Amino acid sequence: MINKLPLKLNEELYRFNEPLKSDYDSLSRNDLEIRLHIFVSNLLSNDFEKLCNLIYRHDVDESKFNDALSLPDVDEQAWRITHLVLDREMEKVKMRQAYKEHKEKQNRKSIEE
Repeated sequence: MINKLPLKLNEELYRFNEPLKSDYDSLSRNDLEIRLHIFVSNLLSNDFEKLCNLIYRHDVDESKFNDALSLPDVDEQAWRITHLVLDREMEKVKMRQAYKEHKEKQNRKSIEE
């Protein structure tokens, strides 16, 4: 029982540091960076396979991810990966907004014709 306590504690901390979907609406970018950094650091140390799956799912450039992994310090790696994920998500938001504006412009043109 005592031997399992550190493992159970690590599992609880691991779950606690994972940002919840509901948190994203109210977090500032800085707060999000900090929480995501903690999450990424934990994955680097404890579940690299899950980190790779998340990087793939978020469509982060593989070569940039590998560059981040080549940094000498785990903390530096985590910060770089955190910024890669956030930057990629911002690219997707901008792309969706541009697409939405383009579709609205096309709809206005078709109505005017």
